[in-house]
Amino acid sequence: MKFRMSKIAAAIAAATMASSAGAVVVVGGDNGWEVSFDGNINLFYNYYDFETTTTTAGGVSTTVPDNGTNGTSSHLQEGLLPAFFSTNIKSPTVNGLTGTARISFAPDSSSDKHTFNDKGGSAIDMREVVANVAGSFGTVSFGRTLGLFGRQAILHDQTLFGVGDPLGVDNGGTTLGRIGIGYVYPEFRTRFSYATPSINGFKAEVGLFDPQEPTGSADFETSVPKFEGEVSYATSFTNGNLLLWGGGTWQEMDDTVTNDSVTSWGVDVGGEVGYMGFALTGYYYTGEALGIGLKNLGDGRSAGGILSQGVNCVIATGTCNAADNDGFYVQGAYNFGQGTKVAMSYGESSQDGDTDSTGALVFNDVTNEMWTVGVYHDLTSWLKLVAEYNNIDKEVNSAVAGDQTSTEIEADAFSVGAFMTW
Repeated sequence: MKFRMSKIAAAIAAATMASSAGAVVVVGGDNGWEVSFDGNINLFYNYYDFETTTTTAGGVSTTVPDNGTNGTSSHLQEGLLPAFFSTNIKSPTVNGLTGTARISFAPDSSSDKHTFNDKGGSAIDMREVVANVAGSFGTVSFGRTLGLFGRQAILHDQTLFGVGDPLGVDNGGTTLGRIGIGYVYPEFRTRFSYATPSINGFKAEVGLFDPQEPTGSADFETSVPKFEGEVSYATSFTNGNLLLWGGGTWQEMDDTVTNDSVTSWGVDVGGEVGYMGFALTGYYYTGEALGIGLKNLGDGRSAGGILSQGVNCVIATGTCNAADNDGFYVQGAYNFGQGTKVAMSYGESSQDGDTDSTGALVFNDVTNEMWTVGVYHDLTSWLKLVAEYNNIDKEVNSAVAGDQTSTEIEADAFSVGAFMTW
């Protein structure tokens, strides 16, 4: 069997980055199988300053003393992107069909500071196991990769290559970027999907996904799949380019205890326009039972009937409730050339507080906001340097009307770090 080395562009990870061209082993000649590898390692030095304030029903505000989740901290941690190592496989084209596959896992280099040893808190996270069959008809895909709803929002977010929301002062693992403060995490989901070929810049993709069930309860049935879809339009013009997109998600769940059902749904729109080094990005989503942050669904029954996200089912009334969620972000950037980009963005996500038919509180009122300013410099084709500042404000009100009982978290995050990509 004959092996030879050739150079092609390495695969673009669905939730990582465009990596530099690399060596690819071609088996059996130019029309044979191709195998390539790509990935990254990144690490940031972060200085965090968290302050938590509680306000009682009487209007008395109290600042929480510094502790393991509050106060200041120096911390070495990965950014929103974990380290990745990915294997890409491409088949020969037979009868007009070309197959590709990707297996990608994320070895975590950072640790929770409370583990008291260097390796504690590190883990390996399997992200992508996906196969694609492409032809003139488009592409059929099966396996696990990034979901469709919210996908473009995270891929165009400047904090994809930064830190964003650190979540806590001493946590291990990745940070959150703008997840839950401008968009809902699309997550890596198992699905079948179909994507059309690009027709004059227009493209669509629809998918049938493994449904989710609310966290904290084993009493839900999901007898139908989760559905997601996305449409997009891309074009270029003199010294510029334009991308527009829109999408949706839908899933129904049945509670076997209350004999009621609840629907999780969402729609989103976004766009990015670039001209002469400038880029402006905007995104908006709305829906029900989408949640705030990483947990897209949550069962309020498991938390005494008060939760900050998702789904709440009340046994006494035999009903299920879905929280109203929406959010947006706007982002501006300028590329100076020579690999240097400066960007600024603002985003927020919110959830409306609500009561059930008896007047009991079932959802907290939640508002998350974040400002981000960052400088991103490609020192070489494989080394990126990043400096970023984030100001985060999160408020949870357990009273539906007014700020009678609330918790507010304010945080400043100063970060400098580096990516090595291949």
